[in-house]
Amino acid sequence: MKQQIKIWGSRVFAVVLLVLAAQYWGLPMYKQYFTPKKTEVYIPTTKAQEGAFVVSFQQIGTLEAERSVAVTAEINGKIISLIPDGKVVSAEDQLAVLDTTELDRQVRDQTLEYENRLTDVGRVKAELDLLKESNKTDLAQQEAQLKFDENELQIAGEDLAKKERLLEEKLVTGAQVDQAKGVVRSKDLAVAKGGAQLELKKKEIESKEKQKEAEIRNVQFRADMAKSTLEQTKSRMSSAVIKAPAAGLVVISKDWTPDGRRKLQEGDSVRPQQTICTLPDLSTMLVKVQVGEADAPKMRLDMPVLIRLEAVPEKTFHGSVKDISSLATEASPWEGGTPGKKNFEVTINVKEKDPKIIKPGMTANIEFICDRIERAVYAPLESIVERNGKTYVFVKDGGRYNRTQVNTGKQNDNFICINKGLQKGQVIALRDPTRELEAQEAGASAPAPEKEKKPKQTPPIPGANKE
Repeated sequence: MKQQIKIWGSRVFAVVLLVLAAQYWGLPMYKQYFTPKKTEVYIPTTKAQEGAFVVSFQQIGTLEAERSVAVTAEINGKIISLIPDGKVVSAEDQLAVLDTTELDRQVRDQTLEYENRLTDVGRVKAELDLLKESNKTDLAQQEAQLKFDENELQIAGEDLAKKERLLEEKLVTGAQVDQAKGVVRSKDLAVAKGGAQLELKKKEIESKEKQKEAEIRNVQFRADMAKSTLEQTKSRMSSAVIKAPAAGLVVISKDWTPDGRRKLQEGDSVRPQQTICTLPDLSTMLVKVQVGEADAPKMRLDMPVLIRLEAVPEKTFHGSVKDISSLATEASPWEGGTPGKKNFEVTINVKEKDPKIIKPGMTANIEFICDRIERAVYAPLESIVERNGKTYVFVKDGGRYNRTQVNTGKQNDNFICINKGLQKGQVIALRDPTRELEAQEAGASAPAPEKEKKPKQTPPIPGANKE
């Protein structure tokens, strides 16, 4: 009997141990591994806000100076020295130096050409002087011969007159008188011939001297041309050193290269009249913005804008619309434009003047202020739900969400005004809690009216039918 009691006692003890073990280890393990888990869907929320509401839209623009001086190259050549971009310079400071190897060679060749032309001028002038001396001698000889012939003619005439008187006195014969007449005619012919030769010699001398003078003018013209060419080349040499015409901030220009459009740098070649850099006047700055056709109707002159620079994101600048282009233009693909998309160029005045911060070429985020409501209740756009032509928000009430109809007003990129149906501080859902998140993300169509909707997995939300 005692033996049976002992056996049964052991069995009862073992059963108790098993029950305790199952309760301590088995039940938690069952709950952990075999009980279906309930997943709780997270619904993001926020609070309705009240305050000043701004209706605006944003674009990206680029800072520019209203006035700037363009610095151009007067000659072509390779850049061997270039001032750093963004450096502040004074007037007459050196900006760039172009390679002058080819110009040096041209100067040497043209200097030699000019010297040769000057030698030609000297040679021809010397020839003219020699010609004049030779002509002077020849002319003097010709004039002396003419005077001699004239003197001989006079003597012959006197002899003829004497013999004619003697003939009257019968002292000479008629043959002697005829002979004297022949001598006079001979001498007269010699004088006439000498006079003609003298006139011819004068004309010949004049012609030769004019020819030589014309030759001098020709070689002098060539020398002057060689001098002008040399001076031009030397001037181009001086143009190889490019200096600042005024004080300002250096903004290096961009140019197309085999590597794409980029700023000029040392080693690049430039052509005449190509802009190497600009010196903007930082006292008056502008922002150029390309506004799409959809936002263009919102634009107006003097519209206030907020300007935030990517380089200084913590500071906000202010401005106003100065000009709106009359025609829309389409940017070319190589300028980053989208084919078929047209924009209006808008120019904005920047009110602040801070040359240390506001610099040309900076990227500016522009917020155009279309309207401002001093006091309004507003909520995020994603909290608005539209059903059957009506607008709702889901207001959190404890552990549930009550669908509440609201009247909306103006909106901006992120928020919308609630004119009626919502108060400041009320907690609202940022998505429709009656629909699965996957369906909303996939862009599923709006659910059917409430009487036709029979959700299977999501239980009805209390107060969902209240309007």
